[in-house]
Amino acid sequence: MDRTRGLPWQVTQLPLSLFIVSQTILWSIVSILLFLVESSGRLAHRYGARTWARILLWSCRVKVELKGAELLPPADRPLVLVSNHQSLFDILALLAGLPLDFKFVVKKELMAVPLWGQAMRRAGYISIDRSSPDQAREALKNAAEKIRRGASVLFFAEGTRSDDGKLGPFKRGAFTLASLSGCDVLPLAIQGSRQVLGKKSWRIRPGRISVTILPPIVDQDLKKSSKRLMAEVRKRILTLIPDGLTE
Repeated sequence: MDRTRGLPWQVTQLPLSLFIVSQTILWSIVSILLFLVESSGRLAHRYGARTWARILLWSCRVKVELKGAELLPPADRPLVLVSNHQSLFDILALLAGLPLDFKFVVKKELMAVPLWGQAMRRAGYISIDRSSPDQAREALKNAAEKIRRGASVLFFAEGTRSDDGKLGPFKRGAFTLASLSGCDVLPLAIQGSRQVLGKKSWRIRPGRISVTILPPIVDQDLKKSSKRLMAEVRKRILTLIPDGLTE
């Protein structure tokens, strides 16, 4: 007999929530310790953040499918990665699925989370304050420095999670950075994560998330214009994610 049947979902998911919190604390500490061994954050990313993501996905019964891996450039080539954003589970899916060392550009509020924020900072992730243009410019400078050191940088192009799963307006930061650095841009399309955990929900559902790697943008002339570059990346992601903009 299933003793949980008929109980509120908040009660049935309490053990899972406690497991997620405990694992986040544990692997945040591990990531901080790994940074003390190797200061670039590569070990913290590979053996801390990636392991944490895979454990949480397993515990939530969420599988990640990577498509288009053959389009990945050589591992030693830094990239500007640009993805749509549907759910907090996008972070887990990208960490678990992408065989790359990369740094997230995240909202400053995430850096304030005890231990987790410190682990992200140690791993080299970049915080951005969208209310402060000066801080945003400084964040781009930090991102450029990461690229010069050989690390890829990942942006959620919309800057926030989608309410309905459709593609929202893009922010310019990722494309300005790509234009300044001349790095190739790798568009990514995430599907299925909103069904696992929506923006305004705390109810986690088992499911499947697909991360699709789209053809990279290597055209140097196109990369000279952040506006044209943004339009091209958006066009490629739109082949898989519908547009939520209205005329």
